[in-house]
Amino acid sequence: MRNRELAAVTRADDFVVSNKLVSLMLAQASENGQMAAIFDELLDEDGSEIYMRPVTDYVSMDKPLTFYTICLAALRRGEVAIGYQRQRQGEADARNLSGVVVNPGKSDLLAFAEADRLIILARQ
Repeated sequence: MRNRELAAVTRADDFVVSNKLVSLMLAQASENGQMAAIFDELLDEDGSEIYMRPVTDYVSMDKPLTFYTICLAALRRGEVAIGYQRQRQGEADARNLSGVVVNPGKSDLLAFAEADRLIILARQ
């Protein structure tokens, strides 16, 4: 309830505040000081954000490729690829949730469709 009141006062409309999330972040930051800098970057309003972008913005669709290749294409743009979303369902991957795969194997061969999207960490 206090978080809802805080959101109303600040007129923020694009954040998630959770006691569990905050607890997990504090625990990780206390165990590894470098994590604090990562959380600062991700949670700062001027920091990087997560975007869903068309695969076709990064690679050609003419043949299967590895996620490593996608990571390199994103890196050339100053971005970090962290996953993808397929429009077609039913692929046998334990990390697949509604077509979303985060932290895929870097050496697995992937064949993307034009409607598929990449999950990218980037500055606006």
